Amino acid sequence: MNVFAYYNYRKYLQDYYEYRKSVHKYFSYRSFAQKAGYSSSGFYLDLVKGRKSLTPQMLPKFIDALGLNEKEAKYFTLMVDFTHATSADSKQQIFDQMSELLPRSVRTLTKKQQEYYSKWYYVAAREALAVINVGEDNIADLALFLNPSISVPHAKQAIRLLLDLELIELGENGFYRAAHKTISSGREIAPLFVHGFQKQMMDLAKDALDNFSTERRNVSCTTMSVSAEGLERIIHKIDMFRKEIVEIVRSDEGESMVCNLNIQFFPLSKEHSKASNDSTLEGDDEK
Repeated sequence: MNVFAYYNYRKYLQDYYEYRKSVHKYFSYRSFAQKAGYSSSGFYLDLVKGRKSLTPQMLPKFIDALGLNEKEAKYFTLMVDFTHATSADSKQQIFDQMSELLPRSVRTLTKKQQEYYSKWYYVAAREALAVINVGEDNIADLALFLNPSISVPHAKQAIRLLLDLELIELGENGFYRAAHKTISSGREIAPLFVHGFQKQMMDLAKDALDNFSTERRNVSCTTMSVSAEGLERIIHKIDMFRKEIVEIVRSDEGESMVCNLNIQFFPLSKEHSKASNDSTLEGDDEK
Protein backbone atom coordinates (compact mmCIF):
# COMPACT_ATOMS: atom_id res chain seq x y z
CA MET A 1 0.00 0.00 0.00
CA ASN A 2 1.52 3.28 -1.15
CA VAL A 3 0.66 5.88 1.50
CA PHE A 4 1.93 8.66 -0.79
CA ALA A 5 -0.96 8.00 -3.18
CA TYR A 6 -3.45 9.48 -0.70
CA TYR A 7 -4.43 12.83 0.81
CA ASN A 8 -7.24 11.60 3.09
CA TYR A 9 -6.17 9.17 5.80
CA ARG A 10 -9.68 7.74 6.10
CA LYS A 11 -9.59 6.67 2.44
CA TYR A 12 -6.12 5.22 2.98
CA LEU A 13 -7.31 3.20 5.98
CA GLN A 14 -10.29 1.92 4.01
CA ASP A 15 -8.09 0.70 1.14
CA TYR A 16 -5.45 -0.62 3.55
CA TYR A 17 -7.97 -2.83 5.30
CA GLU A 18 -9.39 -4.15 2.02
CA TYR A 19 -5.88 -4.89 0.73
CA ARG A 20 -4.74 -6.68 3.90
CA LYS A 21 -7.98 -8.66 4.03
CA SER A 22 -7.50 -9.80 0.42
CA VAL A 23 -3.95 -10.96 1.15
CA HIS A 24 -4.46 -12.37 4.66
CA LYS A 25 -7.93 -13.77 5.20
CA TYR A 26 -7.44 -13.81 8.99
CA PHE A 27 -6.77 -10.07 9.12
CA SER A 28 -9.59 -8.27 10.95
CA TYR A 29 -10.50 -5.07 12.74
CA ARG A 30 -9.91 -6.90 16.02
CA SER A 31 -6.43 -8.11 15.09
CA PHE A 32 -5.41 -4.62 14.02
CA ALA A 33 -6.84 -3.15 17.24
CA GLN A 34 -4.70 -5.52 19.31
CA LYS A 35 -1.59 -4.51 17.37
CA ALA A 36 -2.42 -0.79 17.61
CA GLY A 37 -3.12 -0.97 21.33
CA TYR A 38 -6.79 -0.02 21.54
CA SER A 39 -9.72 -2.14 22.72
CA SER A 40 -12.71 -1.36 20.46
CA SER A 41 -12.78 -3.48 17.30
CA GLY A 42 -15.25 -1.02 15.79
CA PHE A 43 -12.94 1.98 16.16
CA TYR A 44 -11.20 1.36 12.82
CA LEU A 45 -14.51 1.42 10.94
CA ASP A 46 -15.52 4.54 12.89
CA LEU A 47 -12.37 6.23 11.57
CA VAL A 48 -13.11 5.22 7.99
CA LYS A 49 -16.71 6.43 8.24
CA GLY A 50 -15.70 9.72 9.88
CA ARG A 51 -17.55 9.02 13.11
CA LYS A 52 -14.31 9.30 15.12
CA SER A 53 -10.88 10.78 14.51
CA LEU A 54 -7.30 9.79 15.23
CA THR A 55 -5.74 11.68 18.13
CA PRO A 56 -2.04 12.61 18.44
CA GLN A 57 -1.77 10.21 21.40
CA MET A 58 -2.87 7.26 19.26
CA LEU A 59 -0.74 8.05 16.23
CA PRO A 60 2.57 6.33 17.22
CA LYS A 61 1.02 2.90 17.85
CA PHE A 62 -1.28 3.28 14.86
CA ILE A 63 1.68 4.04 12.61
CA ASP A 64 3.54 1.04 14.02
CA ALA A 65 0.54 -1.23 13.34
CA LEU A 66 0.43 0.04 9.74
CA GLY A 67 4.11 -0.81 9.34
CA LEU A 68 5.13 2.61 8.06
CA ASN A 69 8.76 3.70 7.87
CA GLU A 70 9.97 7.09 9.13
CA LYS A 71 9.20 9.05 5.96
CA GLU A 72 5.85 7.32 5.48
CA ALA A 73 4.99 7.95 9.14
CA LYS A 74 5.69 11.67 8.75
CA TYR A 75 3.50 11.79 5.64
CA PHE A 76 0.69 9.86 7.37
CA THR A 77 0.83 12.24 10.35
CA LEU A 78 0.54 15.24 8.04
CA MET A 79 -2.28 13.47 6.18
CA VAL A 80 -4.21 13.15 9.46
CA ASP A 81 -3.72 16.87 10.11
CA PHE A 82 -4.75 17.65 6.52
CA THR A 83 -7.94 15.61 6.83
CA HIS A 84 -8.85 17.26 10.12
CA ALA A 85 -8.00 20.83 9.02
CA THR A 86 -11.05 23.06 8.64
CA SER A 87 -9.75 26.14 6.82
CA ALA A 88 -8.40 26.41 3.29
CA ASP A 89 -5.26 28.21 4.52
CA SER A 90 -4.34 25.52 7.01
CA LYS A 91 -5.04 22.78 4.47
CA GLN A 92 -2.78 24.53 1.97
CA GLN A 93 0.06 24.84 4.49
CA ILE A 94 -0.15 21.17 5.44
CA PHE A 95 -0.48 20.12 1.81
CA ASP A 96 2.73 21.99 0.95
CA GLN A 97 4.54 19.99 3.64
CA MET A 98 3.06 16.74 2.32
CA SER A 99 4.16 17.58 -1.22
CA GLU A 100 7.79 17.89 -0.11
CA LEU A 101 7.72 14.23 0.93
CA LEU A 102 6.40 12.98 -2.42
CA PRO A 103 8.72 11.52 -5.08
CA ARG A 104 10.01 14.29 -7.35
CA SER A 105 8.04 13.18 -10.41
CA VAL A 106 4.79 12.93 -8.45
CA ARG A 107 5.52 16.25 -6.69
CA THR A 108 5.92 18.00 -10.05
CA LEU A 109 2.70 16.49 -11.40
CA THR A 110 0.80 17.42 -8.26
CA LYS A 111 1.89 21.05 -8.49
CA LYS A 112 0.80 21.15 -12.13
CA GLN A 113 -2.55 19.60 -11.19
CA GLN A 114 -3.00 22.30 -8.58
CA GLU A 115 -2.14 24.93 -11.18
CA TYR A 116 -4.71 23.42 -13.57
CA TYR A 117 -7.52 24.28 -11.16
CA SER A 118 -6.06 27.66 -10.21
CA LYS A 119 -7.53 29.46 -13.27
CA TRP A 120 -10.97 28.90 -14.76
CA TYR A 121 -9.70 29.38 -18.31
CA TYR A 122 -7.32 26.38 -18.12
CA VAL A 123 -10.31 24.06 -17.89
CA ALA A 124 -12.35 26.09 -20.38
CA ALA A 125 -9.47 26.15 -22.88
CA ARG A 126 -9.34 22.36 -22.98
CA GLU A 127 -13.05 22.16 -23.71
CA ALA A 128 -12.81 24.93 -26.33
CA LEU A 129 -10.44 22.79 -28.40
CA ALA A 130 -13.40 20.51 -29.17
CA VAL A 131 -15.19 23.49 -30.74
CA ILE A 132 -12.60 25.55 -32.63
CA ASN A 133 -9.40 24.63 -34.46
CA VAL A 134 -6.40 25.99 -32.59
CA GLY A 135 -2.78 25.41 -33.56
CA GLU A 136 0.55 26.96 -32.74
CA ASP A 137 -0.07 29.88 -35.11
CA ASN A 138 -3.55 30.98 -34.04
CA ILE A 139 -3.66 30.73 -30.24
CA ALA A 140 -5.10 34.25 -30.28
CA ASP A 141 -8.32 32.71 -31.61
CA LEU A 142 -8.60 30.71 -28.40
CA ALA A 143 -8.07 33.82 -26.27
CA LEU A 144 -10.89 35.66 -28.07
CA PHE A 145 -13.24 32.66 -28.17
CA LEU A 146 -13.56 32.39 -24.39
CA ASN A 147 -16.12 34.59 -22.64
CA PRO A 148 -14.86 36.63 -20.90
CA SER A 149 -11.92 36.72 -23.30
CA ILE A 150 -8.40 36.26 -21.97
CA SER A 151 -5.05 37.63 -23.08
CA VAL A 152 -2.93 35.81 -25.66
CA PRO A 153 -0.13 35.17 -23.10
CA HIS A 154 -2.69 33.55 -20.80
CA ALA A 155 -3.95 31.39 -23.67
CA LYS A 156 -0.38 30.29 -24.47
CA GLN A 157 0.18 29.53 -20.80
CA ALA A 158 -2.96 27.39 -20.78
CA ILE A 159 -1.79 25.42 -23.83
CA ARG A 160 1.64 24.81 -22.26
CA LEU A 161 0.12 23.54 -19.02
CA LEU A 162 -2.37 21.27 -20.79
CA LEU A 163 0.46 19.81 -22.88
CA ASP A 164 2.60 19.24 -19.77
CA LEU A 165 -0.27 17.40 -18.10
CA GLU A 166 -0.86 15.42 -21.32
CA LEU A 167 -4.48 16.59 -21.26
CA ILE A 168 -4.16 17.77 -24.86
CA GLU A 169 -2.01 16.77 -27.81
CA LEU A 170 -1.08 18.24 -31.16
CA GLY A 171 -2.83 16.25 -33.88
CA GLU A 172 -1.49 15.37 -37.31
CA ASN A 173 -3.65 18.15 -38.76
CA GLY A 174 -1.71 20.71 -36.72
CA PHE A 175 -4.52 21.44 -34.25
CA TYR A 176 -4.64 20.74 -30.51
CA ARG A 177 -7.18 18.23 -29.26
CA ALA A 178 -8.07 16.85 -25.84
CA ALA A 179 -6.21 13.62 -25.04
CA HIS A 180 -8.04 10.67 -23.52
CA LYS A 181 -6.60 11.05 -20.07
CA THR A 182 -8.00 12.23 -16.74
CA ILE A 183 -6.24 14.81 -14.62
CA SER A 184 -6.17 12.66 -11.49
CA SER A 185 -3.95 9.90 -12.92
CA GLY A 186 -5.39 7.53 -10.32
CA ARG A 187 -4.73 9.92 -7.40
CA GLU A 188 -7.29 11.63 -5.19
CA ILE A 189 -7.37 15.33 -6.04
CA ALA A 190 -7.14 17.41 -2.88
CA PRO A 191 -10.43 19.27 -2.38
CA LEU A 192 -8.65 22.57 -1.88
CA PHE A 193 -7.52 22.41 -5.54
CA VAL A 194 -11.10 22.42 -6.74
CA HIS A 195 -12.60 24.85 -4.22
CA GLY A 196 -10.79 27.86 -5.65
CA PHE A 197 -11.88 26.85 -9.16
CA GLN A 198 -15.48 26.48 -8.02
CA LYS A 199 -15.41 29.96 -6.46
CA GLN A 200 -14.18 31.42 -9.76
CA MET A 201 -17.02 29.70 -11.60
CA MET A 202 -19.55 31.06 -9.11
CA ASP A 203 -18.22 34.56 -9.75
CA LEU A 204 -18.63 34.02 -13.50
CA ALA A 205 -22.19 32.82 -12.86
CA LYS A 206 -22.98 36.10 -11.11
CA ASP A 207 -21.67 38.02 -14.12
CA ALA A 208 -23.79 35.82 -16.42
CA LEU A 209 -26.94 37.33 -14.87
CA ASP A 210 -26.02 40.65 -16.47
CA ASN A 211 -24.16 39.43 -19.57
CA PHE A 212 -26.57 36.85 -21.01
CA SER A 213 -30.29 36.87 -21.74
CA THR A 214 -32.57 34.29 -20.13
CA GLU A 215 -32.62 32.41 -23.46
CA ARG A 216 -28.88 31.76 -23.03
CA ARG A 217 -28.80 30.83 -19.35
CA ASN A 218 -30.85 29.23 -16.60
CA VAL A 219 -30.42 30.59 -13.09
CA SER A 220 -32.87 29.89 -10.28
CA CYS A 221 -33.01 29.97 -6.49
CA THR A 222 -35.21 27.92 -4.17
CA THR A 223 -35.18 28.41 -0.39
CA MET A 224 -36.73 25.51 1.54
CA SER A 225 -37.03 23.86 4.93
CA VAL A 226 -36.27 20.13 4.94
CA SER A 227 -35.60 17.20 7.26
CA ALA A 228 -32.25 15.41 7.48
CA GLU A 229 -33.73 12.61 5.36
CA GLY A 230 -35.05 15.09 2.83
CA LEU A 231 -31.64 16.72 2.58
CA GLU A 232 -30.01 13.38 1.76
CA ARG A 233 -32.67 12.62 -0.87
CA ILE A 234 -32.15 16.00 -2.54
CA ILE A 235 -28.36 15.59 -2.64
CA HIS A 236 -28.80 12.14 -4.19
CA LYS A 237 -31.23 13.58 -6.76
CA ILE A 238 -28.73 16.32 -7.66
CA ASP A 239 -25.99 13.71 -8.11
CA MET A 240 -28.22 11.70 -10.44
CA PHE A 241 -29.12 14.85 -12.41
CA ARG A 242 -25.46 15.77 -12.83
CA LYS A 243 -24.69 12.26 -14.13
CA GLU A 244 -27.52 12.58 -16.66
CA ILE A 245 -26.04 15.87 -17.87
CA VAL A 246 -22.62 14.22 -18.27
CA GLU A 247 -24.19 11.47 -20.37
CA ILE A 248 -25.81 14.10 -22.62
CA VAL A 249 -22.43 15.78 -23.09
CA ARG A 250 -20.70 12.48 -23.89
CA SER A 251 -23.18 11.67 -26.65
CA ASP A 252 -23.35 15.23 -27.97
CA GLU A 253 -22.05 16.06 -31.44
CA GLY A 254 -21.33 19.24 -33.34
CA GLU A 255 -20.27 21.28 -30.32
CA SER A 256 -20.38 25.04 -30.93
CA MET A 257 -19.68 26.58 -27.51
CA VAL A 258 -18.26 25.92 -24.04
CA CYS A 259 -20.70 26.10 -21.10
CA ASN A 260 -20.42 25.65 -17.36
CA LEU A 261 -22.98 24.11 -15.01
CA ASN A 262 -22.95 25.23 -11.39
CA ILE A 263 -25.12 23.35 -8.90
CA GLN A 264 -25.33 24.83 -5.41
CA PHE A 265 -27.31 23.34 -2.54
CA PHE A 266 -26.28 24.31 0.98
CA PRO A 267 -27.65 25.07 4.47
CA LEU A 268 -28.81 28.58 5.35
CA SER A 269 -29.26 27.74 9.03
CA LYS A 270 -28.08 25.47 11.81
CA GLU A 271 -29.87 22.14 12.22
CA HIS A 272 -32.76 22.14 14.67
CA SER A 273 -33.65 19.04 16.63
CA LYS A 274 -37.33 19.26 15.73
CA ALA A 275 -38.84 18.78 12.28
CA SER A 276 -39.21 21.99 10.30
CA ASN A 277 -42.04 23.19 8.10
CA ASP A 278 -42.04 22.24 4.44
CA SER A 279 -42.77 25.69 3.03
CA THR A 280 -40.61 27.04 0.23
CA LEU A 281 -39.86 30.44 -1.20
CA GLU A 282 -38.91 30.40 -4.85
CA GLY A 283 -37.10 33.06 -6.89
CA ASP A 284 -36.75 31.85 -10.48
CA ASP A 285 -35.92 33.91 -13.55
CA GLU A 286 -39.07 34.92 -15.38
CA LYS A 287 -39.06 34.23 -19.09
